[in-house]
Amino acid sequence: METEIVTLLEVNDMIVAEDIQSLLEGTQIYSVLVSDNPASSALKAYSGYNPPENVSVRINKEDYQEAVAIINSSVYKDLLTNP
Repeated sequence: METEIVTLLEVNDMIVAEDIQSLLEGTQIYSVLVSDNPASSALKAYSGYNPPENVSVRINKEDYQEAVAIINSSVYKDLLTNP
């Protein structure tokens, strides 16, 4: 059985994406973070340069409504584009 993965939201900061991922994991909703610039973490660590990066928080489609409810009751509610 295949599950469909959908994008919950997109942010331009990996730290914020990781905070959202942690928030969701606290309620047994697991997510995948996908960066459009995977080398940005290495560049930041080795050179101090902070390149632009967009990070998608992706979840199982079956968890979408519950995840939206969790995000809406958090400090990240303004990041949702399709509540």
